[in-house]
Amino acid sequence: MNALWPLWVSALALLLLTLGGLLWPLLRESSETVTGNPGADVRLRQIYRTQLAELEREHQRKSLTDDDYAQAVVELERRLLEDLDGIPAPVQLAKEGVWRKRMPAAFLSVLLPAVAFVLYLQVGDPRAAATVAMGTPDIHANTGADVEDMVRRLEERLRETPDNLEGWIVLARSREVLEDFPAATAAYQRALELAVQQKTPPALQARLYADMADAMASARGGALDKPVQAALNSALQLDAEQPKALALAGTAALREDDLAGARQYWQRLLKLLEPDSDMALRVQNDLARLEPGKQDQAPAEIKSLAGLTGTVRLDPALQDRVEPGDTVFIVARAAETGRMPVAVLRLTAAQLPAQFKLDDTNAMTPDMPLSRFDELMIEARISRSGTAQRQPGQPVSIVQTVRRGSAGLTLLIGAIEP
Repeated sequence: MNALWPLWVSALALLLLTLGGLLWPLLRESSETVTGNPGADVRLRQIYRTQLAELEREHQRKSLTDDDYAQAVVELERRLLEDLDGIPAPVQLAKEGVWRKRMPAAFLSVLLPAVAFVLYLQVGDPRAAATVAMGTPDIHANTGADVEDMVRRLEERLRETPDNLEGWIVLARSREVLEDFPAATAAYQRALELAVQQKTPPALQARLYADMADAMASARGGALDKPVQAALNSALQLDAEQPKALALAGTAALREDDLAGARQYWQRLLKLLEPDSDMALRVQNDLARLEPGKQDQAPAEIKSLAGLTGTVRLDPALQDRVEPGDTVFIVARAAETGRMPVAVLRLTAAQLPAQFKLDDTNAMTPDMPLSRFDELMIEARISRSGTAQRQPGQPVSIVQTVRRGSAGLTLLIGAIEP
């Protein structure tokens, strides 16, 4: 409790500040209404008495005839009655005006804290207050062991509540952040099973199929093979306008030189995008390369777009730590994407040394092509498990910062991941 009192004091202060901003205008207006000017009618009568005395003096000086004087007095009395009628009664103003203003103030004073408290009980997590008070950062602000620890705790909770659909979706996306794509794929598969059992809307199931296809492709080094395409087909059967599925399906068709299929998927995707958005412009640019007059060169143009080319080698000193069947990952990242790779190429250790080309066809997602970034960080590493996730003991190369379109790069795998 001692660790929480600063948080609760801050919350109380914010609540009082909010109430003050809402109640001050009401209470201030009420005060003005009660203490306004209850003697306004007295002063008004005094003004008209002065004007009447002036008329009498003018009449005595013969400046006004008897008829004019009589008419002026009648007019003055009429105006006095009209002005008096326009002044509300002080007692009525005090009784009605005050309560008319104070009742909403009292209502807000009780209602606002009560609604906030009930809402917090419904959607809040009291345990999160302790987490904030102890300074524990959330999953998006952490890397390494902290995130792994949080994900493990989430997995433990899911073992206790295996039917928690939202929990499995969070786990899948967390595993993607950690680049553990096989685990992310398995979590998406479980989320899909629950989504079907719970009869969730088809759009949600379609999104989960598309996300699972993306994770599966990432686990395969960017390959859009038959299992990935099967997941994409399932997504599009449930929701023919699922954006990620359309984008990935178009890329898969292009890699098989099915230009008509790629054009069909991307045209459908373009209709869903906001006009003149970055994504829409990129899709339009890709569609332009698929025009009939450019079919012969379209695949070559697209595959060479923003390509990084070079050679990947293994230091002979590490030869005894690598098996021929181990997976070699060539990974490109951008500063804007943080830990998430922009593009991944998958080889085998038996192929080393090998020439490589990394381009938009190896992009992790179609909306983040390699050609979008001017500066990239590229590295190579070898995985015994076949997953792209960083692991201690992996043979790795030095990370190089290169410009888009760089050629003749050399990636020497000659160090061990700490």
